[in-house]
Amino acid sequence: MKPYYNPSFATEELEFHGIEKNSEGKALYFPVQSRKVLVENGIETDEYFRHIPERSVLESTEVIYIGTLGDIPCHCFEIPEEAEFENMEFLGLNDLYGIIDEEMLGITSRAVQMADFYRTHQYCGLCGSSTHYVPEETGMQCGSCAHLAYPRISPAIVVLIEKEKELLMARSHHFKEGMYGLVAGFVEAGETIEHAVHREVKEEVGVSIKELSYFGSQPWPFPSSLMIGFTAAYESGDIEIDTNEIEDAKWFPIDKIPTPPSKKSITGSLIELFIETHTPK
Repeated sequence: MKPYYNPSFATEELEFHGIEKNSEGKALYFPVQSRKVLVENGIETDEYFRHIPERSVLESTEVIYIGTLGDIPCHCFEIPEEAEFENMEFLGLNDLYGIIDEEMLGITSRAVQMADFYRTHQYCGLCGSSTHYVPEETGMQCGSCAHLAYPRISPAIVVLIEKEKELLMARSHHFKEGMYGLVAGFVEAGETIEHAVHREVKEEVGVSIKELSYFGSQPWPFPSSLMIGFTAAYESGDIEIDTNEIEDAKWFPIDKIPTPPSKKSITGSLIELFIETHTPK
């Protein structure tokens, strides 16, 4: 039940530690403010991020090298909140989905996360002194005690559970009306991802599963998760939901599956795979 999976918000062509300068001066720049990127209105989307910012802008912030695409280095930088721009607008990653190609969306996702990491790690968490960016480590290092902080990545699992051609779906309190997803949750300190799957399923919906199989993974920049997808078969137990975590959970036959999350998420891709697998040809 696992075809080739090509996740959104992921880059496969960016060389993270490549050549930082192009002999012809070419580069891509990703201006970020509060997890949104600045783009120029009225231009083709494939021209986004090709504009070289004015020297005064680059000198007012730290420009962070995030990788090289082919022979073109890519950089991001955080824009001060008070800055104003004409004929430009800030777009979130969800806004850019379907507008720019998947590879560029993945690079933009990395730019947003790295700029946000830089913005939120200006001071050392141990001694409070100022930090600076260290490109070869992809981290922020304290100038006083040399403590090195790395970008936060929070691993989380999501699992498709099947029973006799029915799909177990759950509804979170914050979902739009009528929307259901799959059981998901964060990996806790000291546990494996496999244990996290079994634990989350038992905690949230009260059932036991078997035949756990890895499906794929997806960087999910909202704000900085790594989603790890699985499929599993129902083993035993009745649905008993944890009302602190979810609002409802039930088994859905294929012809009753509610509108799933967008395919841009690994959850949507898992559900689509289930539908394709069980739809009569």
